[in-house]
Amino acid sequence: MLSANDKDKGYVLATEVQKDDGPFYCPECEGELILKQGRVKIAHFAHLSDADCSYAGEPESEEHIAAKLEIYEALRAQPGVEKLRVERYLKEVRPDISFYFNGNYIAIEIQISPLSFEKFVSRTTEYARKNIYVLWTPILPRDMFSERYAPKDWERNIYNLYDGIIYYWTKGLDLVPVEFEEYMLTPGRYSTWSEKVSTRFISPRMDPPVSILELSPLQQPRRYPYPAARLWGLPFDDDDDD
Repeated sequence: MLSANDKDKGYVLATEVQKDDGPFYCPECEGELILKQGRVKIAHFAHLSDADCSYAGEPESEEHIAAKLEIYEALRAQPGVEKLRVERYLKEVRPDISFYFNGNYIAIEIQISPLSFEKFVSRTTEYARKNIYVLWTPILPRDMFSERYAPKDWERNIYNLYDGIIYYWTKGLDLVPVEFEEYMLTPGRYSTWSEKVSTRFISPRMDPPVSILELSPLQQPRRYPYPAARLWGLPFDDDDDD
């Protein structure tokens, strides 16, 4: 955990406090937390070993933590960004980063690890219920620069929710919009079939980078099996104009 409550129930960030500023408490279970600081790992809060809390069972990679902090610092330097927080506790959901911008309440979910479809739908639905626009963004993988890429199931879910686009984070506020185009499999020497579309691989088409703050609030109607959603992204293409 990067954020916690202090003794006055105020919000604090692990990278901005010292151990003498404690005690610190979990916003969900209200149990006491340990501030861990070192030269190798990024400063963070940890539950006691016997804590019974959902936050205690959610270890995060250094890559995930570093991405949260980098986006947080980049947003903090931008005019118009208000009420910025890391890991804001909203009971049913806890976005990696959340803030207000141009009258919109925005949540950023940096996705790295596997996420079940049920949890993806549940969180997306909850953000919509709370009138929050969510940006689901994975970190751009190196494999994306090849002619073929095998998206994970949760990447395909994000792509489908956004109606055929996915925003990969690279650095600061920079996102790379990517479209999944068909990847054609060619027959082998002894194959009896001609070219066919791969069900595993796609051919990534990377569009010009865009800033998180250049995106807009979007209303996505329910399209089975995906829920109605409030999304933060580029305007959807109007297929009726084709």
